[in-house]
Amino acid sequence: MKQRTYLICVVLVAISLIFALGFGMTSANMIVPVVAVVAGIGILALCRSRVTEVTEDELSTILHGKAALSALEVTILVAAIGFAVLMTFSFTGGTGSALKTYDNGSIVVVYGVLTAPPDPEFIYDSTYLIPDPANLTIDDVVALDTLFANGHRIRDTARAFGAALGVVTVLLTALYGAFLWYYNRRYGT
Repeated sequence: MKQRTYLICVVLVAISLIFALGFGMTSANMIVPVVAVVAGIGILALCRSRVTEVTEDELSTILHGKAALSALEVTILVAAIGFAVLMTFSFTGGTGSALKTYDNGSIVVVYGVLTAPPDPEFIYDSTYLIPDPANLTIDDVVALDTLFANGHRIRDTARAFGAALGVVTVLLTALYGAFLWYYNRRYGT
């Protein structure tokens, strides 16, 4: 296989991974992207082993190393900034709830999630009318649960994604340090 054919394989695998990720996200099935990534790695390894042209010399090895290190540094920086921003968002601002009663005995429950001061604004605001509080139905209980759950989900999603970015930052930094230590011991500098 020629280098150009290998590059075509890389592009086809990348396009397939994009479609698999899109399908997985829209169908809420993350098994599909995981299987696609594993299959893609296998296909790329197979294609790479079939390349017959000389693909690397000392200069290309150095350039690949510099490109990989730069990509790692940028990824760590972006993940660290994303972690800080998302965690700040998830722990600032506030929530508020209120009850309003009417003369006929009905109650309106209000719940909102606010941005941080000095000018707080609602990023989530929802209400639910309980027509007869003395005789709550299961629909009323489910609606109240949904009202509060949707509000909490806004901050929880940002917190979970921020925590994931924080873990990725720490893992990438630790892996870089471990490999640097290993290669320094192996090749001595």
